[in-house]
Amino acid sequence: MVSFLLCLLPALLATTNAQTSPPATLTCKVCSGLEETCDTAVGTCQENKATGGCLSVAEDITLDGTRSPFFYKQCLSSYKSDIKVPISFTVGNGQYLRINSTRCNDADNCNSGALEVPTGSTTENGLQCPTCFALNFTVCNSTITPCTGDETYCLHFIGYQVKGSTISAFTGKGCGTESTREIKGETILISAVYRYLFLWGTSVPAEKIPTILPRTTTSPANTLTPTHSPTNTTLPKTNPSTPNGASLALGKFSFALYLPGLTGLLLVKLLS
Repeated sequence: MVSFLLCLLPALLATTNAQTSPPATLTCKVCSGLEETCDTAVGTCQENKATGGCLSVAEDITLDGTRSPFFYKQCLSSYKSDIKVPISFTVGNGQYLRINSTRCNDADNCNSGALEVPTGSTTENGLQCPTCFALNFTVCNSTITPCTGDETYCLHFIGYQVKGSTISAFTGKGCGTESTREIKGETILISAVYRYLFLWGTSVPAEKIPTILPRTTTSPANTLTPTHSPTNTTLPKTNPSTPNGASLALGKFSFALYLPGLTGLLLVKLLS
């Protein structure tokens, strides 16, 4: 009995020490600024390594009409992210959002390295999407715009932009990266300056820009010149039973006969 208690005692002491010891902490770099070095306010913070980590954000946003490149490093209490990064979308009129971020908890100050903003491109990729953006509105008038770079999806979204205590409704359409597929109802995109709450969103592969074929013109050399005066030309009678005979006049006549019936069918379809 005594030997059994002696064997059990180390296990009990280990359990007690595990319950009383503080959780493992992680030290992260803290700073913010307009440069990649992000050294305008250098410091550190500590976070529970089991649930959190270190965050680093690099962004360039022009949705509010002004360009806002920003870099930010901080502790992250939750290691979960709703939307994968990097993410980029363009909504026309020089308005776009580009955000890149990293999360890590494998070592102290793991967020100390420089992080680049997703690079925008001016090279058209042969795809197109409706584009528009409206702040403090829930509708916007879109125009078809060619997409560029790796923005190969068309997205449409509505939600709220939050900055401190200021909340603004927004809606938009545009060309976006594949990561915009994560934009759905009740998803949140956190940037260094703003927080975007999406009430609704959809993203589908963009369509190719239609190819416009050149118009064909008849060469003057191939134009036939009538040998008789038009007033003396007698046109042959067409046989009503042949397909060529049911041309313009019969076509109009047939459409006039069928129009009431088509209208009735449409009304039945709408009322059913």
